[in-house]
Amino acid sequence: MRAIIFDLDGTLIDSAIPFKEMKSTVIKYLQTVGVTPGLLNNDMLNSQITSIAVEDLRKKAVSQEEIRGIFSRVSDIMNRVELESLPRASLIEAVPETLKALKDMGLKLGIMTRGCHEYAEKILNRFGLSKFFDVVVARDDVENPKPDPEHAFHLLGILGVRAEEALCVGDHWSDGECAKKAGLKFVLVKRHDHNVTSPEESDFLTVNSIADLVQFCRGGT
Repeated sequence: MRAIIFDLDGTLIDSAIPFKEMKSTVIKYLQTVGVTPGLLNNDMLNSQITSIAVEDLRKKAVSQEEIRGIFSRVSDIMNRVELESLPRASLIEAVPETLKALKDMGLKLGIMTRGCHEYAEKILNRFGLSKFFDVVVARDDVENPKPDPEHAFHLLGILGVRAEEALCVGDHWSDGECAKKAGLKFVLVKRHDHNVTSPEESDFLTVNSIADLVQFCRGGT
């Protein structure tokens, strides 16, 4: 193993982002620009909201240029909510010690997040974590963020490692979906505050704490 790719919110950081409120704001905006009312809901992932809204707008003959403009505005909404949440976020237990131990093992570390790049950089700096990471690839750094495997492929390219040489770590089944599509091994970090089970059969490893990664990686190197 040469590299580990981490999710950010829920894996390294206890995010204070009000995700449901953010989704509601985005959905209301999309309805004002022509997306069929009732088509979208707060239980959907952001990636699902995007793909369904784009398909609906295309069916209504909205141009690709107009759609790009609409989702540029959606990105602005999400960025604002994420950045406003920064002061309320907290660090998950054992994260700095774990990252240091992994770096001391000679592993390359990367961040793959659906947050915006500015949010990711600021929150990593706030908790003194930036020094551990070789690269951060955020939602606005790729055309198709996770669970699309493009996000992982882009990050792997920057790290200069093959998928079979890397491990992906996250707290949600969508992280595992991205990893599977990209050919990455996946470790799910269990969270006590929400259900992380996959809607499909999965063969990934689960750990109770991010600190468990150190022993896992020592055994796998």
